[in-house]
Parts: sequence; C-alpha cells; structure tokens
Amino acid sequence: MSQATSSPDGLLAWAKQIAGEFELNPEDVSKIARHFVQHMKDGLQRDGATQMPSFVTTMPSGAEKGLFLAVDLGGTNCRVCSVNLHGDSTYTLVQSKHSIPRELMVNSSHKPLFNFVAERIRDFLKDQHEVEPITDLKIGGQQVNRDTQLKLGFTFSFTYENESLSRGTMIQWDKGWDIPDALGRDPCEMLQTAIDKLSLSVHVSALASDSVGTLMARSYTSTGDCNTLIGAIFGTGTNAAYVERLSNVAKLQNRPEFKDHGPESIMIINTEWGAFDEEMEVLPTTSYDDLLEENSANKKSQMLEKRISGLYLGELLRLVICQLMEAKLLDMTVDEESPLARPYAVDSSFLTLLAQDSSESLSDAIRHVSNTLAAQNVSWKDARAFHLIAASIARRASRLAGAAIAAIIIQSGRLKSASTRSISTLSTPKPVETTHREKRDDVGRPTDTSANVWHFINHLLRKLMRRLGLRRKNSSKPIPAPELADSKILQEPTIDIGVDGSLFEFYPTFEEDIRGALRDIPEIGVEGEKRITMGLARDGSGVGAALVAQSIE
Repeated sequence: MSQATSSPDGLLAWAKQIAGEFELNPEDVSKIARHFVQHMKDGLQRDGATQMPSFVTTMPSGAEKGLFLAVDLGGTNCRVCSVNLHGDSTYTLVQSKHSIPRELMVNSSHKPLFNFVAERIRDFLKDQHEVEPITDLKIGGQQVNRDTQLKLGFTFSFTYENESLSRGTMIQWDKGWDIPDALGRDPCEMLQTAIDKLSLSVHVSALASDSVGTLMARSYTSTGDCNTLIGAIFGTGTNAAYVERLSNVAKLQNRPEFKDHGPESIMIINTEWGAFDEEMEVLPTTSYDDLLEENSANKKSQMLEKRISGLYLGELLRLVICQLMEAKLLDMTVDEESPLARPYAVDSSFLTLLAQDSSESLSDAIRHVSNTLAAQNVSWKDARAFHLIAASIARRASRLAGAAIAAIIIQSGRLKSASTRSISTLSTPKPVETTHREKRDDVGRPTDTSANVWHFINHLLRKLMRRLGLRRKNSSKPIPAPELADSKILQEPTIDIGVDGSLFEFYPTFEEDIRGALRDIPEIGVEGEKRITMGLARDGSGVGAALVAQSIE
C-alpha cells in the first residue's frame, strides 16, 4: 500500500461520520428486541436453525460430583479438559489447548479434524495424567476400570440440532469453517469413531453448545438463592442459551418423553441467535457490513453474529481503515506485509487495545497501531480516527447484544411479577460461600485474581469518567451494576446471566453498553436493569460439558 496524503480536518470529519453510521438509538434497540422476541416465539413452534432444544431438563444445584472429560471445539482452538466436580459449587480443572490447523477447518472430509481431536485426547491422558496402557487408566489419582469408559462431554460450537443429550445432526458451519462432508452427521458419532480407532476407554456421552455449557457452569458455581437464566458467549463467535418453560416448546409436545411434563418443567434452549433476522428486517447495516458480506464465505447467514462477534469486528475496522488509506486521508504508511492487506488478519483485540487508551495524547494507541498494523509514521490524528471508529463498531456490537439479551428476558416473563419466583427444577440450597479452585496449563490466561483486579480497575475508571461527565451518546445515563446492599433489589427475584468470551471480559465498556441498551428498552427499563446480574462463567464450555455428561445416567 502506498503513502497517503493527510487532510487533518477531512480525516476526523470522515471518522465522525463513519462512527455515526454504527450508532443505534434507543428506538432502534427496542425495535430489534421486539423483533427478536417474536423470532424466539416462532422458533419454539417449528423446527429450524434457531431456538433448538438441548434436551437438558435440569439445572445444576452445585451439589454435583464426579470426574469427567470434556472437549471444546470451536473458533480456532481445541481444548481437552478433565473436570472434577467437588459437590460444593467448586471444581478442579486441568486442560490442554491446541490451535487447529487451517487445513482441518476447511476440508472436504471430516475425518482429519476428528482424528486430530482424538489424538489430542490421547496425548492429554498420557501427558497430563501419566496414562500409559489403557488397562492402567488413571485421572486425578482415581483408578478407572478398563471396562468402565470415562464419560466425555463434547462442546461443539457450531450449528447442530440435538436429537437427544448424546446425539445431534450437524446443520451448518460458521466462523470461517467449511467441512461439507460433516453436514447431516452426528458430531458425537464422528468423534467417537476417531476415539475408538485409538482404543481409548472414553465414551462421548453428551453433546452441548458453548452457550449451554456456560449456562450450566454459571448455575453450578453460583451461590446463595440465585437462579441463572442465560448463558451467553461474546468471543470469536456469539450465542446464548436460556431456561425456557417446557410447555412453551410446542415443537416437542408430540414427543412421548415430554407429553406428561409438569407446569414447572424446563428445557434449556440453544438460541443460535447469531442467525436471528437473516432476512435483515431490523438489523442495521452499513457499507462496511455490505462489503464484509460480499466477501463472506457464508453469505446471507449469521447476520447478527457478523455484527457482534469478535471474528468480524476486527475485519470491519480493517475495511474502514483500508478505505481511509485509499482516500489518502492518513499520515501513516504500511507495506504489503501489513495485516491490512489480508482479510481477517486484524483481530478484535485491536479494538480493545485502542479502547483502553483514554489519554489525550493517545500514546498507547499510536504504539498499538504501529505494532498491530506494521505501520510507520502513525500520527495522533490517525490514532484518534481509529479510536473513534473502533469504539463505534464495538458499541454497536454491545448494544445489539443488549437487545438480544433483553429479548430472552422478555420471553422468560421473569420481570412481569416480583412475587413470582424464577423457574428451577432443583430446590437444593446452595452454599453461601465457596471457593473456586482451578489448575491450568494454558499459560497467559488471566487467573481469577488478576481478572478481579482488572474489573476493579475498570470500575474505578468508569467511575472517574462519570465524575468528569464523559458519557457516550444515544445511551441512558450509566448506572452501575446493582450492589447487594440495595434492599429494594433484594426483595425482587434476580435475573442472573453467565457470560464467557474475550469481548465481555476485556473490552472496557462492553457490559456497561449492554446495560445501557437494556435500560433503553421499555420492557426492561431502569428498574428492570437493576435486577440483572452478569458475571464471567469461567471455563463454561469445559465445566458445562462435564455437567451435562454428569446428568446422564
């Protein structure tokens, strides 16, 4: 790419105009939420690619015990875990993490991918737990009889339809994957076949989406009188699962096993909300969304995901920067090796890095632009323009996420009556205090302590911004998450949401902007938003898959 001639006023004017294209006002957010509610209701009536029953019909109480394997396949990584549930809302987790070769993600056959996963399971059992011959299988110091296969929960983060807890049918790939041979096949069967070839004493006993796993993990680790409604993912991809009344799931009413359900019976629904509004009736679009769609491998599908998930946010920013380069509005220069020259080479973490610099000098942002984009001569104006545009792209994503969360809350009916307790199939009281013990081998991932420090710092920064009167446009006045000392809130049922994913965990204002969107929706409002708690469900895909496996007799 060649050098561009700068026009200071022109650059910032362009940046503000582009940022404005990504704005969602309260009316937009409310309209989207209402449309999603209707989509959810329709999806419960008939089969399709959204609102899929998971066949999980009980929520964890925290008293579950046992040792289980879990595999999390999705995004760009494969994780193999062993999870020891202690029965007191705590667990011990050991895991290994592996990058999936690109040639396995796009392949005519499913076999190379699942053989790769099975080999990682074999290596994990040997390396992490010193398993030699299968007759001497030991995990966590516990002997496993050769004739007793170890249960494995499989978190499969792509679109499939459950036929039971342990069987499903692959429907479509997303997030840049394309293995046509796998469509119409059972993910559990494909993995089990690969495992059996290696003579491993492992049984793939449960199939769960990442969002179902997050919901289960959050419920297991929550303490006190707190019933979790939603498990949501905001990372490379996005999805959500929630607790639905079984009586509302009309498409299951003819199945014999669900004919005699009681009024309090539940079904965990995997929304696959990334595919909401594929017809683009209410979702916003810009010329950059259109350009992304034009070059997409999965055209006219996952339209909400393409506006929320981390895989696409970095690409949207890359497309904008490329346009600014072509318009000769930037001071910086890049060569042909820059990530700007390659689709999807700019990660969403770049948006987070830009957002973390709130200084007037933008010195950190300038450094991040130089390093991330392999750019030279980056000016303050360049960094300021990118800062504005990246913030608008991320804020649109979080407000769309808020609309989707609001739709689930409205559909659940939990805000309608403060005297009505939330649905739960388990009344086992949870311990008031608990510890969260983990053992990890993925060096570099934040521990609980560092994450808490990070969120504390974020809280202080947001508080300082509010005192200085720094607020974003088109949003209600920021209101902090409800504190336990708020007696009015304690008198009403809490709506708890477990979340996993780097966008929620690391982007400075992602949760705050979600909450702003919730307050903008009349059916939720300021008082309803106060009753909503959100928190990280760490290792949701691993622990959640283990919990689903545990639920199978």
